[in-house]
Formats: sequence, C-alpha cells, structure tokens
Amino acid sequence: MFNKLKTINLIRLFKLGRFENTALYLAVGIIFFLVNLLLSPVSLRADLSKGQAYTLSPATKKILDNLDDLVTIRFFVSSDLPTQLIPIKTEVVDLLNEYKKAGGNKITVKIINPKKDENALNDAKNLNIPQLQFSQLEKDKYAVTTAYFGIALNFSDKKEALPQVTEAQNLEYRLTSTIYKMTRKEIPKIGFIGENTNQISTQDPHYILKEIAGQQFNLNQIGSVKLTDKELDSSNKAIIVFDDNKKKYEADEIKTIKNYLKNGGKAVFFVDSIWITDNFTTMPAQHDLFPLIGDYGIRVNNDLILSTSSELVNFGNTTMQVLAAYPFWLKTNVFAETTSYFSNVNQLTFPWTSSITLEKKKNSKTKELIKSTPKSWEQKNSFTLNPQEIANPKSSDLKQFTLAAEAESGKSQIIVIPSSKFAMNQFLNGQSNNLEFILNVLNNLASGGALTGILSRAINFYPLPEMTDTQKDLFRYGNMLALPFIFALYGAVRLLKRK
Repeated sequence: MFNKLKTINLIRLFKLGRFENTALYLAVGIIFFLVNLLLSPVSLRADLSKGQAYTLSPATKKILDNLDDLVTIRFFVSSDLPTQLIPIKTEVVDLLNEYKKAGGNKITVKIINPKKDENALNDAKNLNIPQLQFSQLEKDKYAVTTAYFGIALNFSDKKEALPQVTEAQNLEYRLTSTIYKMTRKEIPKIGFIGENTNQISTQDPHYILKEIAGQQFNLNQIGSVKLTDKELDSSNKAIIVFDDNKKKYEADEIKTIKNYLKNGGKAVFFVDSIWITDNFTTMPAQHDLFPLIGDYGIRVNNDLILSTSSELVNFGNTTMQVLAAYPFWLKTNVFAETTSYFSNVNQLTFPWTSSITLEKKKNSKTKELIKSTPKSWEQKNSFTLNPQEIANPKSSDLKQFTLAAEAESGKSQIIVIPSSKFAMNQFLNGQSNNLEFILNVLNNLASGGALTGILSRAINFYPLPEMTDTQKDLFRYGNMLALPFIFALYGAVRLLKRK
C-alpha cells in the first residue's frame, strides 16, 4: 500500500498539468522571499583588502565594548553635496554604521541636514562646524557651492566635534581617539620640547602631528625647559624632544630632561647629526643631546645615509616640474617584527638621516627598530647634497644601516630617530606612514597601546622588496610574455584536439 502511495502523482491526480510551470515558479519565489526574510537581519561582508583596511580594528572594538554610557554620533551633512564629496559621504556613512553595529545599544548614529533643520543648524554653529565652500565646473561655468560635512560626538555631558571630515582615510583613528578621550577619566599628557613657539598654529612645522595627537592626548607646549621649571614632571606621560637645526640645549635643560628620565620618564628624540642649512650647506649639529642619548647606549653617527629606494623630489620651479629620485630622502620597510610600533605601517620616509650604532651599557637594554634597505650607502666628512653631483656607489659600499633604535633603563625608555624632519608636515602626507608610526609610538609610551593599530581606510602603496637586476628582468619579461604564451598554448591544445 505504501509503495502505491509513493507513486501517486498529485499533478495528474488534481489535473494541474497546465499550472505545473506556474506552480514551480511560485514555489521558488516563495522560498526566495522566505530566505531573504530570514537572512535580512544578518549582515555578511568579506573584507579582502590587505590588512583588513575596511574593517574596524580590534583597538576600536575593544574601546566600544568598554563603554559605560551612550555615545551619540551626529553626521552634519548637506543633501546638495558637490560631486567630489558624494563618494566620501558613502564611506563616512558606511564607517558610522560599522560603529553602530560594533557598539550595539551604546552607539547611536544620526545623519542630519543643517540646511533643512533649524535646530541642527544652531547645533552646528555652537559646535563650530563650518559651512564649507567648494568650486566646481557646471555647464562650462565655475559655480561656488556650500555644504556641511562635519561630525559631533556626545558622551554624558561632554561634547567634541570633527569640523571637517572631507577625507575618510584617517577617520577611524579620529573618531576612536575622540571617543577614547571623552570616556577616559584622565587624559595622558605629552610634552613637546625644543621649539621656539608655545602656540599651535598652521605655521608650526609639526602642526599635523599636534593636531592629530591632540585628539588623544593633552599637549603640553613646554618649548625651552629650564631647571627651575615644574612643567617637566611625572604628569607628562611622555615627551618629544625636537632638534630644530638652531637650538642648543643648555646644561640645565639637559639636566632637567635627565632627571625626568631618571624618574621613569619616556622620551622620543628627533635629532640630527648633521645640520643642513637653507642653502644646502652642512655643519655638525650643535644641540648637545648626544651625551644624554649615549648614556642609554645609542650613538648617532657623523654621517648621512643614501639609498636607491628614495622619494621623488621636484627640482623644478613654479612653471615646470622636474621629478627625480633623491637618495638623501630614503624610504624603507625594514622594521623590527616583534613590536606594535609598526601596526598599519607599510613604509617610512627618512629625509636627511644619519645612522645609529648601538653600544653596550651596564644598566641599559637597546634594540634596533628600523633599518635601511640593503642598497644603501653613506657619506662621511665631506657631503654632496646636489642630486646632479652625487656619485654612484660602489657595490662594496652598499649595505644596511640602523635608522631608529630604542633603549630601556629601569622604568625609563627612549626612542631615537636621527632625522629632525621626520615628523615635519611635508613628510606626514603621501605614501609613507610616518604619522601612523609616531602615533603608535606615543600611544605605546603614554596610553599602554590603547589605540595602536587603527587602520587607514584606504589601500596605500605597498613597496616591493629589494630585488636584483636579474629578478627585475624576470618579472618584467614574465608580465610581458605570460599572457601571450597562455593564449598560444590554449590555441595549440585546441588544434591538437581537432586533429
């Protein structure tokens, strides 16, 4: 009986043959609808970019998980945006949605248009979020448009604003560091030493560094320290000591820094061994910081390093560009592997740098952090900076040099970078990650690494490793001939099959 039931054809039994195709399509449609309904709350996405550049970093997720109150993020954006801002708006909204998803009920995201909401307009004014002006070509005429494009954050009774978010590359760091700063009971203080100015302005050679670092730390513009000053005390979680190619540190200033380090302080030194003047002449550095650094087992050599891996520099004028590789502005991606200083760092640029030698000291532990690429060489005693007069190195002169090092003695810790221009504005943009490296270092020294490794939401240039001429030729001709060879092989196989 059961065998007979198995052979019953319901389509024939109820004479539904003419509706067979329609029923099939209807069933498939219902199943498709139900599957979509069930999976709609589920968000599936694969980030295939190198380093997961479009996924919130673990540091951000950890900070969001530890929130003890609601954070409200408001994106003030106009609907009539200029063309160049439309894709950036999409990126910003996507990023904010990731914050909302990761933060759960602790993150609220609102997108509001101040041009259509009077209350939002007043809030934007109170938060100093400006109405930006843009010029664009419309119907063969230049037109000036205005738009709001800023973010405000609220936590408890605290308010912070990012007045302009017209680039999304470093927005995750800016957002997370702002949330971190708002939610912390104590904000770490960083001291800046060795500059003539005590004010942060756009004319400051380290303006970009200070603007970004100020979103995470309280900046203490110490300027020139004196022995009697009380500013350089343990409240400074770390200090940055700059060599500006002009200042000579007096004995009492150096003693003050020594006392700070002796009491467990942490410092980053940007110092030159050779001062380079505005007219490209050289002279030995006069800052007098080398004995202090030498006490920790780090010696900055009296040389300048050159490399075949170098930045392109414009040697032209306002009317014509002449781009050429300048060996004194070297690039490298040879980093120590066992440190978080290099999270999200793919390449660094060292303009006019010297090499470092590590020496054994009884109470100090030293470590190399960064090296040049193998095809590097040095100039000593006599320096030729003119790119047209730089002699080609001999094969025996090419080797690696140490370009940055750290040392620990007790609770004190120093990091030495033998290039005073490493942190200047013009070298914190482009394809190198100097800014990310410095922020990682400060975050490790002063904040226990809370923000280390927050990724840029963009795919940066990833430099190729150093290769021999034979390897370069192999890649070059392989790229040229591989595809024609594959097609020829495919054609030959087809011909053989036909025969």
